[in-house]
Amino acid sequence: MLFSNVRAMPSWLIALIVFSAVALGCRPAAATPVQKLILWVPNYYGGQVYYDQINYTVTPSTFIHKTISVANMNCNPNSVAVRNNFLYVVCNSDFGLTDQILVYNATSLAYVKTITGLASDGKNYFTGSSLVAILFDTHGNLWVSGYHSNSLLRIASFQLTAASPLVDRQVIDSPDSPAGMALDSDKSIWVVGQFDNGIVLNFPDSVLNQPGTFLGESALNPTPTYCISNDIEGCQPVGLFNEPEGVAVIEGQVYVSNNGGNAPGASLVGLTRSGATLNTTVYGGTAGKPFSCPGGLFALRLPTGSHTLWVNDEDYKVADTDCGATSADQGNKIGRVLEFTSAGLAAHPTNPVPSDFHFSNEIHTSSPGFGGIFVQAQ
Repeated sequence: MLFSNVRAMPSWLIALIVFSAVALGCRPAAATPVQKLILWVPNYYGGQVYYDQINYTVTPSTFIHKTISVANMNCNPNSVAVRNNFLYVVCNSDFGLTDQILVYNATSLAYVKTITGLASDGKNYFTGSSLVAILFDTHGNLWVSGYHSNSLLRIASFQLTAASPLVDRQVIDSPDSPAGMALDSDKSIWVVGQFDNGIVLNFPDSVLNQPGTFLGESALNPTPTYCISNDIEGCQPVGLFNEPEGVAVIEGQVYVSNNGGNAPGASLVGLTRSGATLNTTVYGGTAGKPFSCPGGLFALRLPTGSHTLWVNDEDYKVADTDCGATSADQGNKIGRVLEFTSAGLAAHPTNPVPSDFHFSNEIHTSSPGFGGIFVQAQ
């Protein structure tokens, strides 16, 4: 829940065995191209970021859990991303804390610097924006979504090495109340918003990164290539969204998580391009089978070649949950991070079965929060 909205045989045979094992959700400790999984999980409730590592190069596999405390940095961590061995932690200003991005060394976990949101025009575009999600585009530019400011904000890739990186672009009303963002294979970006209980837009890279200065009164307000919503005029109407939060793309299919806000949304909506429209498929729909309050999503292509979808479910199998709206459903380990294969989702759309990977029961998350996760396979 957005609180602002109160993993000496012939080589071909080895490859076949590994692919089959991964598709079924188990990863053997020996002879697998997946040597290590690292999951970065924001604990919004506890003011921490979890580092969970599963090492498959030894038998039995080993599990390492570490925490980075960000509460002392005035931070509610809403989402995370890793690039060029730096961890970026997006902090949300709800509960009186600060909209900012904290940067850490992804190996030593040592603090490096803070990105405050200051821009070249002297304004701070993070302040009061209620930051939610983070995304790196194909150019290495950093994007964050500002829920209250109805904006997407860009920091150019060359700025990221500066001591104080500057915001250089603002995209407004595209959509209002933006939450999750995802990069597609054509370089375009999908954005999920909670305006009117749910809207999803797609913007080409050439539009979002077009030349020019777009800040303040000159902010960019582009027309999307695709617009799909419950019933907003001018968009393809579907009526399937329920306070959507996360978005991810696997092999041309877009997955959107229905969080539900203060009650289980309990489903994902799949979107597939078909000419000028988007075909839809619903996964789940019943609380606890398997989702209750899905938030952040992350798509990962494993070294085996198979594609996986990772879901941050804030209240996994919690009975009668309100998705963290009240204290009874708030806590550090209430939620779970679940993995699904694209084939597995398609095979059982009404009750998808999560992959039972090694130490899957140890990968926890918190409630509430957006839960923008980041997963690495090595």
